[in-house]
Order: sequence, then structure tokens, then C-alpha cells
Amino acid sequence: MAQRGRAKKVFPGGNTSRGFYSFYDQIIPEDAERIFVIKGGPGVGKSNFMRTIGEEFLKLGYDVEQHYCSSDNKSLDGLVIKKANVALLDGTAPHVVDPKNPGAVDEILNLGEYWNNSELIKDKYYIINCNKQIKMRFNSAYRYLRAAKEMQDDMETIIGEGVDREKLNKLKTELRYELVDGVSIINRSAGTRHLFDSAITPDGLVDYVDTIVQSDYICYYLKAGAGTVSTEILAYLAGEYNIKGYDVELYHQPLNPDRLQTLVIEGLKIAITINPKMEAKAYKTVDLGTVIDESKYMDKTELLKKDAEIYTRMLEEGISRIKMAKLLHDDMEKSYIGSMDFESITELRNKTVERIKTILQSR
Repeated sequence: MAQRGRAKKVFPGGNTSRGFYSFYDQIIPEDAERIFVIKGGPGVGKSNFMRTIGEEFLKLGYDVEQHYCSSDNKSLDGLVIKKANVALLDGTAPHVVDPKNPGAVDEILNLGEYWNNSELIKDKYYIINCNKQIKMRFNSAYRYLRAAKEMQDDMETIIGEGVDREKLNKLKTELRYELVDGVSIINRSAGTRHLFDSAITPDGLVDYVDTIVQSDYICYYLKAGAGTVSTEILAYLAGEYNIKGYDVELYHQPLNPDRLQTLVIEGLKIAITINPKMEAKAYKTVDLGTVIDESKYMDKTELLKKDAEIYTRMLEEGISRIKMAKLLHDDMEKSYIGSMDFESITELRNKTVERIKTILQSR
């Protein structure tokens, strides 16, 4: 029996201070062999379709990437079977995808073909109203997330007064020496992939970094690294690896996607992160407090405390409203679930699995 493959869990999009922020185009592998764009309304089984296919190939020993939905963190927005270079994508709003190379590479699997329209028409006005209410709650949630970001910005500005640029530049040079300078140059054009390793979801902040940074990686933990300092360090090191020809993955902060949280160089099995979950597993901890002089903003301690309190309240209320939207969405799904021909969808899924196996056999 084959050893079970590895499931890497990420978020291709997020509920952020800018609204829904998408890196959805980063799901698809370069030179993809086949891209299945799955269409259909809520409750038609798109996520289960992908999840079951992913489980099939994990059991066969193949590594997969599971791209989770930030608005329903138990559902998938995408799946990649890495060795086959095959991707399956949810092609419905808010991440509408249409084939770029129809037939040759991309094709649509329309699960909407398997629902009973006459049953759905009966629920027409209920479905329209649900969609309206869901949109309103998401927009309300995003206003709260914007308010939380304003407090985060204020804290970053205050702490930024204490950053010693000379010490920060010295630390960046030291990290480059330790992590990059000894790495051989490879003659290729390197790329950068952007994703989220955590997301603001109906269940709160959900984090999958431990599926991304594997146990055999050399991991550097940047302690107390939230904000501009850690973003500057991660962006700098990513650029240095790119120069040497290595692809990198940059994982962004869920509230403010301009901020970075994690850098992964999969080809070298190296990761640098600010995520506290990795501290116990880290090869080395780097204390970013050494480049910050707290005495320069000691007179603003109360301001920082107040900012933190408001930040927490705004974030919690934003999450609460995302959860309200999810509950409405779940209720609306019942109209679709009761109208679906799931037997035909199972048949389509089995055919899709066999097609992917054929691709693997030819590689």
C-alpha cells in the first residue's frame, strides 16, 4: 500500500480590510496539464467534488494542495494534484474563472446541469433575498475589518518610531549571510507565488502554517515580528532568493494583505515566519525586539493599549458578521441540495478521477 501523500492547506483569498482579496490566479500551476473549472450554485457539491478527488489521490500517495475558502473554512475553493499538474477550481463568485485555453487545457464542469430548475424557481424570491442579505453582512463585516486595520496601522506607526534602521539593516545582512549567501546560484528565471497561510473566517482566525512548513524544513522564527519590520525582512530575503534563481512563496497577513507573515522556499526546504505556532519547531528564533528601542515610544503606552483594545473589538465584530453571512448561506444551500441529482455528480467525479490517473500514467 502506498504511503499517504501530503496535504498542504492554504487560502487563495481572504476576508480583509480591503474586502475580499484574491490570489486566486496563484492556484494554477505553471504549464498546467489540465484545469477543471467547476461551475454551479451553492450546495451543488463543488467542494465535496474536489475534496473527494483529493482524498482519492492522497490515498494513492500523491501530494495535493487544498485551497480553502475563507468565507466557509471547511469548504474548498481549489485543489491541485501536484505531480499531475492538474488543478480543479471553484469558478463561481466571488472568484469567477473562465477558461483561457478552452479544451486544450481548461474546461468547465457545470454541476448546475444536475439540478432541478423547477424546484429552484419555487424558492426564487427567497434565494434572491438571501443573496442580498449575505452581501450586506459581508460589506458590514469589511467596514469593521477596515476599522481594525486603522488601529493596527496606528500601533505600527507608534512602534515604528523606535525602529533603529542601522540595526535593522545589519540584521537583514546577517540573515542573508546565514540563509542565502551559501546557496548555489541556479540559471533560471525565478517566480514568486502569493497566498494566505491563515484567514479571517466564520470560525475566527484559522491558520494552516503547520501544513506548509514541514518538519524537515529549516525554519527561522521572527519573534514579535508583526508589522512593517517583518514584512521588510521577508520581502528582502524573497528578493535575494529570486536573484539566485529560486521560486518563493510569500504568505500574506489576513487583515492587511500588504503585510507578510511567512516566506517559503520549497526547493530548499527553508521557511521564515512570524507565526508563533512555529516557535517550538524553529531551528532558530530571531528576536526582532533587538532592532527596536522601546524607550522612544514609552510615552505612548496608553495609546498602544487603547489601540489594541479597539483593534480586538473591531476584529471580533467583523468575524461575528462574517459568521452571520455564513449561517444565511448555509440556509440558502438547502434549496439547492434538495434539487440536486448527486448520483450523476458522483459518476462525473469518478470519470474525472480516471482522467487524472491517465494524465499521471503519461508523465
